[in-house]
Amino acid sequence: MPNTRPPETGSDPGSSAAPKLGRDDWIQAAYDMLGEGGSAAINVERLAKRLGVTKGSFYWHFKDRADLLDALRARWTEQLVIGRVEAAGGAPEEKIRNLLNIVVRSTRQRRGGSLELAMRSWARRDAETARVVEAADQARIDYTARLFRELGFGSEEAEARAFLLYAYIFCQGVFTFAEEKALQARIHQLCCRVIADDAGALAAE
Repeated sequence: MPNTRPPETGSDPGSSAAPKLGRDDWIQAAYDMLGEGGSAAINVERLAKRLGVTKGSFYWHFKDRADLLDALRARWTEQLVIGRVEAAGGAPEEKIRNLLNIVVRSTRQRRGGSLELAMRSWARRDAETARVVEAADQARIDYTARLFRELGFGSEEAEARAFLLYAYIFCQGVFTFAEEKALQARIHQLCCRVIADDAGALAAE
């Protein structure tokens, strides 16, 4: 339950002079901080300074730092890429190709890579974060493997292809050659051929 004590001066949500910050603003700021410096960098005082408010505003929305970290874990588990792929619709092979293209063509690849690394580093030190990361990874693999199974692949190969797909797209936010656009485009074309092209051919049989 959120802290119900009055916030500090200047952070009262009912005040016309107050910054119009909500719970989601704090979560997003913490999310950005996570990608920049890892979980250890998430500090209530630093967050308040970043948002230009007093710490009292934080305690209006969260019980304590642990409450914020719980919200941060939940934010990370939202499968936004999968949601976009499903919203676009199409046959299984189209969804697989969209998964490959959405991440690789994103203008925020490096940020996504930083967040992935930060979450996995955090998971090595924190059991609850480890559980959250494992569950999210399993959800990604299950979703993608199901698409490959719908194309006619056996369970083991479908799972292996799903793993290969995510290994490829995650590396885009980590490998430095991602700045070399021509090289990136050439590798992307070849990787799509290995991971997805024969999947489409199998579906057409």
